Amino acid sequence: MLPLLLSALLPHAHACGGFVPPSGTRVSSDAQQALYELGEDAITVTYRARYAGNATDFAWVLAVPGGITDVSQGDADRLDAIALASDPVVHLDPAVNEEGGCGCGAAGSDGMKGGLGQDGGYSGVFVTGTGFAGNLQYTTLAASDADGLSAWLTDHGYDVSLIQSAIDAYVADPLDYEFVAVQVAPGEAVVTDDFGNVLLDPLQITYGTGADGALHAVFPARLGQSSTVEAVRTEMFVLATGTASISGWSAPENPDVSDGNDYDIVGPSYEDPNGLLSGFLTELAGDQAVAWQTWTGEYTDDAGESRWLTRYDSFVKPSAETVDAEFTDTTEKTEVDTVIFLQEESAYEADHPAAWLLPAGLVGLVGLRRRLSRR
Repeated sequence: MLPLLLSALLPHAHACGGFVPPSGTRVSSDAQQALYELGEDAITVTYRARYAGNATDFAWVLAVPGGITDVSQGDADRLDAIALASDPVVHLDPAVNEEGGCGCGAAGSDGMKGGLGQDGGYSGVFVTGTGFAGNLQYTTLAASDADGLSAWLTDHGYDVSLIQSAIDAYVADPLDYEFVAVQVAPGEAVVTDDFGNVLLDPLQITYGTGADGALHAVFPARLGQSSTVEAVRTEMFVLATGTASISGWSAPENPDVSDGNDYDIVGPSYEDPNGLLSGFLTELAGDQAVAWQTWTGEYTDDAGESRWLTRYDSFVKPSAETVDAEFTDTTEKTEVDTVIFLQEESAYEADHPAAWLLPAGLVGLVGLRRRLSRR
């Protein structure tokens, strides 16, 4: 199999929950990744997101279901390697010439003022730490009063109207969520794509048990419920002892065989595999919060350490994000792969006489890397 980097990022975005800009500006995120590493006493989660907008100074608020013990810069190369290892395999019809492409970001800079991390004595709000992680400046907060937390963010210049209901819900949650407020560090270079979207440095958070004494690997989807982005493309990875199950969101079983074929998704050779996958995920989800189990198997990193990796992909409308997704280690090891078959154009149109007239699937991904092979 030949690994190829395939760039297919959405050029348009609007406003997004979880990102809180100053009043009168906008910022949005339409693609994100989250890697959960499940341990016996703690969970480490690495987040990476892409944003666009006219706000040069904004916060990114994350909710964490346990006591935060560390915040640091995540390893972008490691995240890319995990994504590549679990990407769908693209099978080409032997009649199709092998084609591929790659895309790279260009370095740029975006200055912004500071301001987070100053405790102003707000009711029920405690600043537990501040620091820098790559080009991100962060503040960790514990909050027992949603109004106090909202006031803290508002008084630091950020409009939390889009995420107010989510803040209320997390503060009231019996797990005693903590929060990480992030902003891009002044003067630091950031990676941009051809459309001016910025790929943030990965942010790694380690945390312990919630108020119930248990560890919870929760993807805080409710922060994005009020977003005006049409849909958000998300890749979620879990490293554990076995296959990770998902709750809260629906997850149709990946049978690895569809209608007697050895592929899950089929399309003509002139279609971008990103578009085919995103169109498949869009149709799968509809108006619901649904994730597709793209891949499970043993993953060995560059240091030779092996763990079981589970990957879920989604393309979900913000209005469907009324509940968070939570991952649990089943300890059972079941291998799953997703295969996209690119069929020769005339053969595809003969087999699918009406399908080729349909519009191409939506594209949008943090950056789908392609594992390519011939059928």
